[in-house]
Amino acid sequence: MPQSPAIITATTAIARERAGRRDQGPHPRHPRPALPDDAPDVYEAILLAPGESKIDVEVDTRLPSAAIFTFHKEDHTLGNMLRHRLLKTAHVIFAAYRVPHPLTPEFQLRVQTDGEVTPRQAVINASEALIKDLGILSREFTKEYELRKAANAANQQQQNTAE
Repeated sequence: MPQSPAIITATTAIARERAGRRDQGPHPRHPRPALPDDAPDVYEAILLAPGESKIDVEVDTRLPSAAIFTFHKEDHTLGNMLRHRLLKTAHVIFAAYRVPHPLTPEFQLRVQTDGEVTPRQAVINASEALIKDLGILSREFTKEYELRKAANAANQQQQNTAE
């Protein structure tokens, strides 16, 4: 559904720009494939529409302390990380995810706990732990990158002085 120019938000504009929808033509060596007229815009796979929720929760009545979470505009990356983190949690009995269709950007996460914590709280705790782990990874990567950059600069300077 196209939006009027007055309603386009900053995030939509950024997503369109990053998706390559600029007024510039394609690179001569790498032309963009022609999209059919009814193809959805690329940014629709990552941005939520107004009023669309990120996560839907459905209580699973067949099992005690179980729920199915549907994550919209996400894929295997988040699904696998959450599943893995949930399985490390003490009170989680079962955690699995599935992507209902490869062309739909969503996945379903099924979680069953032992009853001491709710499935919702288990997913929240796993998400917080995952954010913490990714923060540590980012800091360690940045630190290693800066150290290697400094070491390469020192090696370059030694080579220049030796010549």
